[in-house]
Amino acid sequence: MAEFKDQTLTGAVTLDGNVFINVDFNDALLNYDGGVPPGFDNCRFNNATFNLGGAAGNTINLLRMMAPAATNMRPVVLGLIPELQG
Repeated sequence: MAEFKDQTLTGAVTLDGNVFINVDFNDALLNYDGGVPPGFDNCRFNNATFNLGGAAGNTINLLRMMAPAATNMRPVVLGLIPELQG
């Protein structure tokens, strides 16, 4: 685990297991593969995009499959992530 503090990061950035404090992500591709969740404190995201690969990608694909109303599983997804409910 690495700590990044008071920096500006651009390009590809690995998130798994890292901590970011007072970091500006400018034109960055933030990669998360499902390992130890990263930590963020007072960070700014300017034209940054997230890429979920590995286990994280599989999980998001499962949630996307469950989310449509026709599956009758949307309440399950919202129960897993209550923050999504207004």
